[in-house]
Amino acid sequence: MRIVGFTFYIFFLSCTQKKQNHQTKINPATTFTLKIVNYDSCKKQVALIKQKNAKKWRILTTQQKEQIFTKTIVENIIPPWIGTEWDFNGTSQTPQQGSIACGYFVTTVLQDGGVQLARIKLAQCTSEQMITTLVKPNLIKRFSNLPMTNFIASIKQMGYGLYIVGLDNHTGFIYNDGKIIHFIHSTFVGTKNVQWENAEKSWVLSSSKYKVLGKISEDEGVLEGWIL
Repeated sequence: MRIVGFTFYIFFLSCTQKKQNHQTKINPATTFTLKIVNYDSCKKQVALIKQKNAKKWRILTTQQKEQIFTKTIVENIIPPWIGTEWDFNGTSQTPQQGSIACGYFVTTVLQDGGVQLARIKLAQCTSEQMITTLVKPNLIKRFSNLPMTNFIASIKQMGYGLYIVGLDNHTGFIYNDGKIIHFIHSTFVGTKNVQWENAEKSWVLSSSKYKVLGKISEDEGVLEGWIL
């Protein structure tokens, strides 16, 4: 990703238990189960990142803001949820405890990542309505009966960042890290838990005839006011 005129770094500390002396490595190319505890420390880490970047936030480019937010979510908030049980009525707010439905997974991750939203109301909406509520129209794309290769190509063209994706009967996150397109969701098939997959190999994505994709951007919707 091109960075213009300002150098910054992401302040990131492991939010695993102190007794662990290494950080669990994520292999995004395959599905997996990962259990990280001490979620409160993960959310506190988000607060520290926001605090650290607060003074310079106004002078950062949109791309820089997106990178800070995206790395904050994918490195701090999402990993503890991996492996948490899925259930159609799941509403858990704590990773590895109870179960969580796909819509609640999306809204809970965003809420715990510092986004102000109506967690329950949006989780119960259709995925397209959730996306149109959180993302401005110019950053939303709709695809109907598009081959997966074309869908993946469109995401790559839209660039680095975190996206909300709405499917026929499902929702989750798409993460474009600049190299691989990841699909992170609370899945109702297979493992029936929160999974981090290579999007190109996801049956759930490829089987959906209709897809709505909304990019989370600082200047357009979700991140307005992320750092107050």
